[in-house]
Amino acid sequence: MSDSPIPSTVPDRTRWIPQIRLGWEARDTRWWIWGTAGTVVVLAGAAMAVWGMFPVDLHGPGHFAGIMAPTCGLTRSVVAVFRGDLALAWRYNPVGLLVAFGSVAVLARLLVGAVAGRWLVLRVRPGRAGWIILGLSLVALEIRQQGQAELLMSTGLR
Repeated sequence: MSDSPIPSTVPDRTRWIPQIRLGWEARDTRWWIWGTAGTVVVLAGAAMAVWGMFPVDLHGPGHFAGIMAPTCGLTRSVVAVFRGDLALAWRYNPVGLLVAFGSVAVLARLLVGAVAGRWLVLRVRPGRAGWIILGLSLVALEIRQQGQAELLMSTGLR
C-alpha cells in the first residue's frame, strides 16, 4: 500500500471567498498612486462643478452609433456628485458615486498619512466569487448604460 496522500476533490474554499484586510504601514511606497489619482479626480471634479465641463469630446465612434460603454456618463456623474446632485449622478452612471467618494477617501488617506507618518492600507483579494460578481456587475452596468443611451448621448452638464 502506498503512503502518498489522496488528492482532495473538494475545492479549496479560500480561493473562492473574498478576503479583506485593513492595517497600517510605516511607509507609503506602493499605494501613493491612488492618493495621486484621488487628488486629480477631486480637483478636476470640483473645478468642473464650479466652472463647467471641459470642452473636449472624448467619446469613441461607438458612442455616436448609440453603443454605450460601462464608463459612459462617468465624468458627468462625478461632476454631479461634486455639485451635490446625487440623483443625477446615479442617472448618468452609478459608478460615479463610487469614484467620487472613493477619490475623496484616498485623498483623505494621503493627507492623514502625510501628517501622521502612518498609512492606512486596505488589502482586498476578491477570490473567484469576487471576480465572478465583478464580471456580472459589469455586464449589468453595460445593460443599464445602454438603456440610458438617450440621456448619455445628450449634451449633458454645462
